[in-house]
Amino acid sequence: MATRSMYRLEDEPRPGPLAQLAVSPFWPLLAMMLAGSWLGLPWFALNSVAVGSPTRTRELVLVAVGFLGSLVLAMMVLHLWEGGYLTTQASIQYALLVLLIWKLAIGYALFVQQSATIELYQYYGGVLSRYGIAVVAVASFVVQDRVIKVLPSLLWQLVMQ
Repeated sequence: MATRSMYRLEDEPRPGPLAQLAVSPFWPLLAMMLAGSWLGLPWFALNSVAVGSPTRTRELVLVAVGFLGSLVLAMMVLHLWEGGYLTTQASIQYALLVLLIWKLAIGYALFVQQSATIELYQYYGGVLSRYGIAVVAVASFVVQDRVIKVLPSLLWQLVMQ
């Protein structure tokens, strides 16, 4: 039997066994906004692996950078607060705004990165799960408080929200 090589586009997704879990990148982005990074970042990573994204490594690095950056920024905010540098309510809110903007910027960067891959995935016959809205709703209204209160640490709460 002769071997036949298939023509594949370099940026074409290669879905794996988790392909039925793939969703539109809109849902992980919305999850980051409403539920927190505890759900959004892992969901972006799962989505990347599920569709076999050609930029999977870049996306997984971005997820790791997002988490580590949130951790560092939260530690800085806590250090400034404990050191007495953040004394007014406004200064605390501005410091927390930096952390929020970081998380949303990472989420948006992941959204943009995955959008092209997901469009190609759908173009070549891939089907996305329709349970994204259910996951976001349950996570936002039911699960979020439980996850955030798993540890009584303020650092945990700042990083995971």
